[in-house]
Amino acid sequence: MDIRQQALSLNDGQIIGPEHHKFRLKGTATPHPLGEFWQADDISTPSPTPVSLIVLSENLTKHKEFLAAFKQQIILAKNLRHKHITAIYGYFVQRGGILFFACEALDGLTLQTLIQTKKINKLKKNQLQGLLTQIAGAADVYINKVYKPHAALAPDLIYINRQGGVKVLPISPRILLEKTSFKLDPAFQFPAYQAPEAFHPNLLPTAADTYSMACIAYAALSGSPPFGLEEDEALHVRKELKQPSSLNKKQWASLQQALATDPELRQRTSAELISALFIEEADNSTSPVADNEPLKTKTTDTSTTARLSGGISRFWSSLFMGSTLFIAGVAVGFFASFFFAQQQQTSTNQYLAAWKEQAEIWKTTADDQANKIIRLEEQLAKQNTSDIKTTEPLSREASPLQENFKIFQDTLLDGAYGPQMISLPAGQFQMGDLNNQGDDNEKPIQTIIFSDSFALSRYEVTFNEYDHFADITKRKRPDDEGWGRGLQPVINVSWQDANAYVKWLAAQTGQSYRLPSEAEWEYAARSGTSSAYWWGNELSTERAVCDGCGSLWDAKQPAPVGALPANPWGLHDLNGNVDEWVQDCYSDTYSGHPTDGSARVASNCAYRAMRGGSWFDIGRVIRSASRYRHPPDAARNTWGFRVALDLPNEQKPTD
Repeated sequence: MDIRQQALSLNDGQIIGPEHHKFRLKGTATPHPLGEFWQADDISTPSPTPVSLIVLSENLTKHKEFLAAFKQQIILAKNLRHKHITAIYGYFVQRGGILFFACEALDGLTLQTLIQTKKINKLKKNQLQGLLTQIAGAADVYINKVYKPHAALAPDLIYINRQGGVKVLPISPRILLEKTSFKLDPAFQFPAYQAPEAFHPNLLPTAADTYSMACIAYAALSGSPPFGLEEDEALHVRKELKQPSSLNKKQWASLQQALATDPELRQRTSAELISALFIEEADNSTSPVADNEPLKTKTTDTSTTARLSGGISRFWSSLFMGSTLFIAGVAVGFFASFFFAQQQQTSTNQYLAAWKEQAEIWKTTADDQANKIIRLEEQLAKQNTSDIKTTEPLSREASPLQENFKIFQDTLLDGAYGPQMISLPAGQFQMGDLNNQGDDNEKPIQTIIFSDSFALSRYEVTFNEYDHFADITKRKRPDDEGWGRGLQPVINVSWQDANAYVKWLAAQTGQSYRLPSEAEWEYAARSGTSSAYWWGNELSTERAVCDGCGSLWDAKQPAPVGALPANPWGLHDLNGNVDEWVQDCYSDTYSGHPTDGSARVASNCAYRAMRGGSWFDIGRVIRSASRYRHPPDAARNTWGFRVALDLPNEQKPTD
């Protein structure tokens, strides 16, 4: 659908807005892909306050999918606070249908204008460095606050103010338009700056923003965008870019790394990329070394890092260390007034401003992460999960969690330990949709009888456990999406990956490890209950991680294993957190399903079954009976697994 923006019949001095909040327009409008960009005064404040408004085209406001995405974007953006992220004040509807959102006052100059008019070529190297530094800081802070990439970072969303420098608009047109077929005029520029993986409708890794940052840096350093607006994924992959004359071979290699097709090969953060592009000048700087020492101490506050423990500590400590190295690599600041006035600052003032700028950016990031870690530690403490960091294996004679349930670990050939396992009793249960909340593939209800006990892993397999396997077997480590490894559940693994792990685990321990059957999985998830979830028929706060479950991680990322309460049998995260592969070939009905608890198998499986739902799914999908299918060679950042184990007679728990 081709949507060309039309004049909205708004004029200088006109007052718009709902009855409770009015704005007076100033000057004239400039075209914007969403409609019109206006300067205005907020006249509902005690004294008129300068703001900027983006008024949406009437053609856009007619579409429900767009409006729903727009409102969600504004609500998300309102919660962001950073000096280089544009402050969003909210959206407003005027009687008659005019819809707009208000933000802090922007001068109207965008990086896109600087590139198109070639005025970017007139900037000095230190000015370019300051410009890119501020953009990178905003991009990384956005990810750290939202837990996902901006996904549409491009020069037309980057404003430059006389006061305050860079202001990145925290609205993602990719998300706004993903459920539409709109062709806007003027068009958003993000397709020319997006990573190859962004040409597909998938969840994007955070490294997608690193790629976009690299494209922005290339445009700023060379004076021209690396790709055209109409160039497709294939050209983004195959096109050979010319090395900007301002970069040496090492710097050019860093930029090419950020433009890698494989997200795992790119730098983890935009800040790391920009640091690499300017590190040589920073190393040769005459700025006194002593000037940056206090910043290192401040950024890696030992009183904060001392509170971190286990895998969480190592992950965040590495993040803080990366930010410290970035600060040490920045030598000069960026003053946005370069475009509006020709006043030059002294070299000394530029150095001091740059150090202060970066210290504030990374202190914001560090403080945010420290606060999140504190909240996480409090939740972990409540659940008494200290035993997941055990340094000694739990024997098969360990004390029971409760009557008839025991925790144990097997030792691997190299002396490491396998996953913690819980022995589950023989018994029977009803498998399927017992509450009339499910789909046809959860019927007919089957009575499953387990004549023998078996064991299931207490937690989802972690990155610690899977990485150990991957390193020994020379397999590629799966991407952690920037969320950390350690005690995070492993993600981005296919059924084939999961099956390879359990076969390796069986060989390492001499025990019959395997993936659980669907029946075993649901038996464990229900843990003696017949409700939709083990805690009842409705979602309950802090019981699981999903979209709407009321946890710290909802719809953002998976939680570390064991962060939320165990079910009555001592098992964690069967409902939500990550989807879990099981052994069965998928069938769209339970007719003919084995009633002894074993897996349904076939010679050729087009699909394997998956259970449990994930951090990204709505509550209905994480029910104990919910089931779905996926190709065995596919992998996503919502997919993981746990392991099962047959218990020989002499190792079965006794009453």
